[in-house]
Amino acid sequence: MTPNLFRALVADACLSPNVHNIQPTRWRLVDNITIALIAAPDRRLAVGDPTGRDAAASHGAAFEGMTIAASAHGIQLTAAPAETGEVARLVENGTCAPDPLAPFLTTRRTYRGKFDNRRKDAARSAAQNLSQRPHVRLIADDAAIKDIARLTDQATMRFFRNRPYRRELTSWMRLTKADPNWNRDGLNARAMEMSLPLAIAAGVVMSHPLFEILDKLQLAAALTGEAAVTNTASVLVAFVQDRDTAPFQTGRDWHRLWLDLTAQGLTAAPLTILGDDEQAASEMARRLSLPPHQRVVTVLRAGMVDASKLPPPARLPVDELIVA
Repeated sequence: MTPNLFRALVADACLSPNVHNIQPTRWRLVDNITIALIAAPDRRLAVGDPTGRDAAASHGAAFEGMTIAASAHGIQLTAAPAETGEVARLVENGTCAPDPLAPFLTTRRTYRGKFDNRRKDAARSAAQNLSQRPHVRLIADDAAIKDIARLTDQATMRFFRNRPYRRELTSWMRLTKADPNWNRDGLNARAMEMSLPLAIAAGVVMSHPLFEILDKLQLAAALTGEAAVTNTASVLVAFVQDRDTAPFQTGRDWHRLWLDLTAQGLTAAPLTILGDDEQAASEMARRLSLPPHQRVVTVLRAGMVDASKLPPPARLPVDELIVA
């Protein structure tokens, strides 16, 4: 593998989904057949992800993205034992046909806006192609989606009332183009479907002590809720797994599911709070009649939207993702 090809693979793999777009994965070309995946020490969510589970899942998604990217060049990469300081290793293991999901690796987007209601039936029909996937449960009833939208906002408020969590989240929000990290990482206003006035207002509302004041006045939930957007989803795609599944593997499976959605012509945004909040996760498990050994990892709200509305990804330059 040449350095130029390695750079090209990193450029594609870095488009993999990751928690809050913190981009915790770094890459090293060990030799001409070996790639190491390394955790960036300064890319952590101490409050929102204290155990590192979400970071590990993000690494898994990146790992899967790298294998898919390599397959597009006819290169088969397989896992090898990681060495000290590494999260994982990949080694060339002959040639292979392109992964069927390879064409969608660079076109997948997170879309947090409203979906096209006129294409709801087409979106639900497309989603049915995923119904036999072992990790998938589909929710396509409008009343159920409305209930879950309300459940999502309630769970979000429980997290927002944790001031350190809110402070950490807003530190990754890029609310104006004046922010030097607008196109680099985090969640910018364009990706969050916020106009400039709305983005500025969001930053103010989330600040201390205004948030607490608004919460006491029972106004904070109305100002921060996303039910109106979630209700436009054609389908909710619940991603479920066994409770003992390693987070790294969860990330690999999660990435493939999202690429599957993209392949069906669907766009999506994760409602991760439905897996992170214990009360909401328990309610989702009840609604889906999950056995005790399974849990809801996350739920994706999905639908169809014109491609021109999809925001470009904010990503760090490749040179910053490659370490010596």
